[in-house]
Amino acid sequence: SRNFILEVKEDPNNALHGGHFIIKHTPDIQQLIEGIEIVNFGQQGTLGRYPIHFHMCGSVEGSVVSKNVIKHSNQRGIVIHATNNVTISDNVIYDIKGHGYFLEDGAEQYNRFYRNLATKIYPVVTLVDSGETETDKQASAFWISNTMN
Repeated sequence: SRNFILEVKEDPNNALHGGHFIIKHTPDIQQLIEGIEIVNFGQQGTLGRYPIHFHMCGSVEGSVVSKNVIKHSNQRGIVIHATNNVTISDNVIYDIKGHGYFLEDGAEQYNRFYRNLATKIYPVVTLVDSGETETDKQASAFWISNTMN
């Protein structure tokens, strides 16, 4: 259990629509996301709406995502998009739909993944509309699209 919990109540109109946490366009700024429990985040079928999402941050050397628990996610777990030099360590992702730890487009480099766990990973029902390039119907714990990580 965690002392700090981010939890979204289920939307009665759309059970696959939870919260999202985005770090956006923060080059050269260190981010620390540590010791948080995140419950019912992710918005299935909506691009960019994930429990933890680094979005086009460039190089963020010194940024750490560590010792977090993400559970009951509607869409993915920890997503790194066009962001480099993040350390992702000692996290647990449990009972989610879509990929667990996900590098979004293959341009990401020098991100480090240590001692992370993902279990109970399920395929999504609704893919993000991105020209049929999404793979979350064959969801995996780790989707690493560039070997420079």
